[in-house]
Amino acid sequence: MKNSKCLILVAFCAAVTVFTGCGKKKSQDEIAVPILETRSVTYKTVNAEIRDISQKYEQPGSYGYPYSKKVKFTVSGQIKSIDVEAPCEVKKGQLLCTLYTDDVLEEIEKEQIRLDQVKSTVDTLYQNNADADQITMAQYDVQIEQMRFDRLKGSLDDYSVYAPCDGEFTIEQPGWNPYNVNSRVNEGAVFGYATDKDERYLCVEVFDNKLSNVNFGTAVKLQQGANVSGGTVTDIVFKDSGDYSKYTYVITPDDPDELLDFGDITVVFDIYSRLDSVVIPKKAVKELGGRNFVYLLIDGVKVEQDVELGIEDNGDVEVISGLSGDEQIIVN
Repeated sequence: MKNSKCLILVAFCAAVTVFTGCGKKKSQDEIAVPILETRSVTYKTVNAEIRDISQKYEQPGSYGYPYSKKVKFTVSGQIKSIDVEAPCEVKKGQLLCTLYTDDVLEEIEKEQIRLDQVKSTVDTLYQNNADADQITMAQYDVQIEQMRFDRLKGSLDDYSVYAPCDGEFTIEQPGWNPYNVNSRVNEGAVFGYATDKDERYLCVEVFDNKLSNVNFGTAVKLQQGANVSGGTVTDIVFKDSGDYSKYTYVITPDDPDELLDFGDITVVFDIYSRLDSVVIPKKAVKELGGRNFVYLLIDGVKVEQDVELGIEDNGDVEVISGLSGDEQIIVN
């Protein structure tokens, strides 16, 4: 009996030990998962407005000489001399450059010999009382050779390059091979440009990017101090130097006497005015793969919306389609 009690006590202690051990293992195997709280996203928005919009450009204007004339080589050859140090002021008809004429001079000498021969033939026919038809044919030969000789003599001037007008002359620098003595040149190649200073014009110069929607006949407003007058774009002169491009807008004032030829002149290009248009900030418009779109905020949700754009006014742009007005536009 006593032994039975001992056995029961030992079994109980073992069972307690087993249950206690299982409880500790379970406690060690548990992994605590933290709960993350999400932050709400705050968007900066503006409402699409319905209002009037105008596309305008304000540019400084000044009187200058927008026109230049190309100075070209009229024949192919090799430069013998460059007779000016460009850029420089030149007068119409001033010698700028000469080409070697050795080949032409050699042809002129040969033609001179042929011309002398046919003239001598006519003299001989007269001395020998030759037939009139023979003399006539010989005289035709003289005329033909004389025309060839005169043409060759006249071509000598083609090997000289002259200034086409009064103005400032600059030499063209073709690629990495600027013109120098002994440079080979082709007929029609541009040697340089001469600024035509016969008449001054009111000009607006814009570099690299052309003014959008500004064309011939575009009306402008001219402001000089307290004076305000009108004008018209009558020409657009484009020049590409390789390093930069330049658009020169030639303005003809409605009344030139209202402007002074000195002092600052502001030229306002008023392109378009549209009434009751949907207008949004230009910075809100995204562009991807030729698409223009904006992000709308609808019930706290960010939604992408395609838009078609119209004219611009400083930092704003017209939306032709895609919005009806009063939408919340995300701008950040």
